[in-house]
Amino acid sequence: MIQYILRHIATFLQSFMTKIASKKTYLLPSITGRGMGVGLILLLLFSACSEDSPSEQEVQTPNASLRMVSAKRAPLGGDDDGDIKVFLTNGTDMAEGMFKYNETVWNTQLKLKSGTKTYHVYGFTPAIDGLTANLTSFTANSGVLSIQGLDVMTNRDYCVITGVRRVESESDHTSAVRGQMAFEYASSRMNYINLLFDHLFGRISFKMKIGTDYSALRTIKVKRMQLQVAGYKKVDVVATLTDGWGIDQLTYNPVATSDNTTMTIWDSETSPITLTTSPVEVASAQIATITGLINSLQLYTEYDVYDKEGKFIAERTATNQLKTILKDITRGQERVLNITVDPSYLYILSDADLDNPPFIIE
Repeated sequence: MIQYILRHIATFLQSFMTKIASKKTYLLPSITGRGMGVGLILLLLFSACSEDSPSEQEVQTPNASLRMVSAKRAPLGGDDDGDIKVFLTNGTDMAEGMFKYNETVWNTQLKLKSGTKTYHVYGFTPAIDGLTANLTSFTANSGVLSIQGLDVMTNRDYCVITGVRRVESESDHTSAVRGQMAFEYASSRMNYINLLFDHLFGRISFKMKIGTDYSALRTIKVKRMQLQVAGYKKVDVVATLTDGWGIDQLTYNPVATSDNTTMTIWDSETSPITLTTSPVEVASAQIATITGLINSLQLYTEYDVYDKEGKFIAERTATNQLKTILKDITRGQERVLNITVDPSYLYILSDADLDNPPFIIE
């Protein structure tokens, strides 16, 4: 509409200047005078009118016709403000860009063509340095999203878009539905959308407590917890996303390494956690649910032992294999591991046994 008005103004001024120039008594002003202003106006108007037609023009939209209202994660989590890499497809056309969170709103960094279109939305979060992604083999109802460089163990929640919903206002947080991958876009209005994400990894969390009887004899203070895996560090993920399903197929492609990978999930030398008889959540992590990774996954817990008078006795490290308890964990699943420090048969234990208790995981 704006370009339409500008064209008519330009046509009028061009006609006006032609009539004036045809009068013999009119002398054109110097370029340094009033004529330069008119010339500049005409130049700007003609420049504006010489762009592509509205159906072909690309428009930058940080503050224009597309804005994300909210992002929800299912089934484990709620809101998240990590940057989102997005690919919007319409037929054989694809637009690539970002949604970036800025204090209270999502800013759009994306170019879209003018007009009315049905856009399929694909993408992932968090879009951080070190990760690359591309969308291939997209059709009218599906696309293949490849993400390279993910850590196999992390405190980040890697997710892909599995649903989009267009809403009427920036205050409407109605959640998108899994498998609804497209929305109707019109450049003539503000298009508000909400996104739904599904997880690429599984989540494990650790709760710890001390046995009631053992608590009467010793105090345990946890200083550090680490996960370690052999032969895995990075993984590439290929997700096939389809209308009606969301994630239709997911493939992990580990990057081979001969090294062990260690992730510290809790570390506080100065403020260790003193265990009580009530379980408390100490730490959590996201892991790629790869069978070989699970089979070699170990938990190391560093802790100090004190007697009931507060005298330091020893520094210890407990090692737990997680293969059995996590053997059937799947993508998008959370597994809570309950750890109890509780030696059996306290009445026959020596002081040395009391000072090196087992960590039992259930």
